Order: sequence, then structure tokens, then C-alpha cells
Amino acid sequence: MLEIGDWMARSILVIGTLDTKGDEVGYLREQIARRGHDTIVMDVGILGEPALQADVTHQEVAAARGSNLDELRAGGDPSTGSGHGRRQAVQIMMEGATHIAQELHQTGRLSGVIAVGGGTGTHIGTGVMRALPMGVPKLMVSTVASRDMSQEIGTRDITLMHSVVDMLGLNAVSRKLLANAAGAIVGMVETEVELAPTRPLVGLTVFGFCTKGAMHVKPLLEARGYEMVAFHANGTGGMALEDLIEQGLISGVVDFATHEFADQLHDGYCGGIGPGRLEAAGRQGIPQVVVPGGLDCIVLEFDSPETTPPQFRDRKIFWYDFRSGVRTSVEEMRVLARTIADKLNQARGPVKVVIPLRGWSEADEEGAPLHEPETNAVFVEEMKQLLDPHIEIVEVDAHINEPRFAQVVVEVFEALMQKKE
Repeated sequence: MLEIGDWMARSILVIGTLDTKGDEVGYLREQIARRGHDTIVMDVGILGEPALQADVTHQEVAAARGSNLDELRAGGDPSTGSGHGRRQAVQIMMEGATHIAQELHQTGRLSGVIAVGGGTGTHIGTGVMRALPMGVPKLMVSTVASRDMSQEIGTRDITLMHSVVDMLGLNAVSRKLLANAAGAIVGMVETEVELAPTRPLVGLTVFGFCTKGAMHVKPLLEARGYEMVAFHANGTGGMALEDLIEQGLISGVVDFATHEFADQLHDGYCGGIGPGRLEAAGRQGIPQVVVPGGLDCIVLEFDSPETTPPQFRDRKIFWYDFRSGVRTSVEEMRVLARTIADKLNQARGPVKVVIPLRGWSEADEEGAPLHEPETNAVFVEEMKQLLDPHIEIVEVDAHINEPRFAQVVVEVFEALMQKKE
């Protein structure tokens, strides 16, 4: 069985299915070693015998998940990919590899990770990478990198490199690509910049229609000794904020753009948030200020009256580019209020909601296409009814993009931070 203590030096973990990608993994190992770095080769293959001796064998990977490789192979027909056996085997190998990689990281043995693979190898390799924290160098060389890889990347800082050619042995093209990949992971590992904040990090969500307001927040936070980390509220961005909160990197949150919740109602451009959105800060007990930035509209991909979805043709529309903003309805405001209030009521730390009364985005200012203060007021009144009494709502007679609104937001946030201390 694998003994983590066998590696005393920090090493680059090289992951691959050595029954099908042995030559490629061996070449990566050679190129990384030429640049002066140690490697740990991990075999996550299932089908046949490895073409290269691994440091962590496929039997050890399966055992790390409490399984036996021979039994996994007997569970289905891996050669054809039929039945549940192969799916189960791939999942177990990914979980076993993840367990080993996490242990290597936790014991200070891991300097970075690189993987090479096709569909299965990419699924396993990125699965391992998603389990490692922000800042650990991660590079996936994949034959399927040109496809939609949002699920494989998730919220992690994974670098994808398209292999262009299929990985079926070494040739002049694949050697060059793999040598570049080796140079890339070594370059990342050798960086001298550490993820070590010298000031408290404040997570700030940003959405295009209220970016001006967020930009006013930044210097005000910095003047008070904080460092702002912005997250584009595009679905993945909001969940990335939740992820970094869970990792303990974020000291406080200004959720300036909660627009993702509106898009989530109709599978909009910035939807796709998970069920945990707007919950990590409350779970960790860190201060959070929540603003309804962008809740005035649902952004969808259409750009003309002719392409407007039928169910939205009677609504106000903000024509933008290839996307357009559809005005949220009264009933949708009630749904959004219930969703957000339910999440904030669970918070263990200090929370305040700050409402700009003159509009929640550039599409919702006076004279703009979606300006409808009476509909926004429905959200505010619902929040007042639904929020626990200890969660204060601060109403500001300003537009979200005005400097004076940012001033109030930062003052409220600073008071929560001081209360927490």
C-alpha cells in the first residue's frame, strides 16, 4: 500500500491512465525531471496493464477508496464501456486518486498537478484538481478541451490545454505539445507569489449593469485597510465566491450583485448557481452585506423583437448586445425575496441588507427601460416581512451606481466587521 512518507520532497503529481497513455505520461515525467523537479506518477487506468511503472499504482488508487481493482473490472464490461461497472470503476478511481492527492497536499508533498487524457482521463484528472484548493498549480492536457468544460472546471483555478491531436503514442506533434505542458506546470510551480493575504480579503460580487457602483466600493474598502476580491456574478462567479469562503480565504462579503438569482428563475445568461449560493458566509459566520444589484432584470440571449421568447414579449426589455434584460415581475420579486430571506435567516454571523431606492442597475435608473420602482418596492416589503428581526434593512435614497450609495455600503460593512471583532 502507498506510503505518503516515501516522498520527502515536494513533487509534481502526474496523473494518467498508464494502460493507454503510458508513453505520454513517461514523456511528461522526463520533461519535468529535465527542468529539475521531482514527480509522482499516479496510474488511474482501469482497462489493462500499465505501459509504465507508476509511483502510485492503479491498485493503490483503488485501495485508497477501499476497493479492489480486479473486483472493479469484474463489475461490468470495461472493454465496451457497457453497464454500470465502468461508470462505477471510473468514479472509484477518481475518488481514490483525489484522496491520495489531498493527503499529499496536506502533508506538504505536493507542488502541483498535471494530467493528460481523453474523455475519461479528463474526467478523472479534473475531478482530482477540483478537490485541491486555490493556488495549487493545476494543468489538464486534454483531447476534449475544446468542448464545454464548465462542469469539469467548476470553480477551481484549473488550466486547460487542448492537445489538438489524439494521444495515441508519441510523435513530433505530441512531443512538442507535451514539452510545452511540462514547461507550463514547472513555470507555475516555480512562481514566487504565494497566496498569503496581508490584509483582510473582502469578496465583492460584480455584474455588468452595476459595475460602476462596484468600482466606487473598491477604493473605499482599500482606504479602510481591506483588499477587495471581485467575482463576476455570472453563475460560476457567485459559486466561486462561496468556494473561497469555505476555504477560509474571505474575511467578509459585499454581495453587491445578486443578479444570478434572477437569471436562475429562467435559466438566464448568469444562472446556473448551485443550491449553496448565498450560504457560505452565513455558515462560516463572517460579516456580509447584501445588495439587490441586478435583480431588476433577467438576462437572456436574444437581440431583437423577432427573437424575443414568446413568454416575455409583453415585458419591458433593455436591449444590450447579443443579450437583453427582461424586467422581473411582481411575482418573481416575491419569489426572489423568499429565496434570499430564507438563506440570510440561516446566517450565524452579522448580516445587513442595503437597498438603493433609485434603481438596482443601469437598466433600472430613472428614464431607463426597466425603471419600475413600484416593482422593486414589492421585493423590499417582502424582505421586511420575511427577514428575522435582527437583520436590518438599510434603505438609501440613491441609485446603485452612485458614489453615495457605495459610501453607505462600505460604512455598513465596516460596522459589521468591527462588531464581529
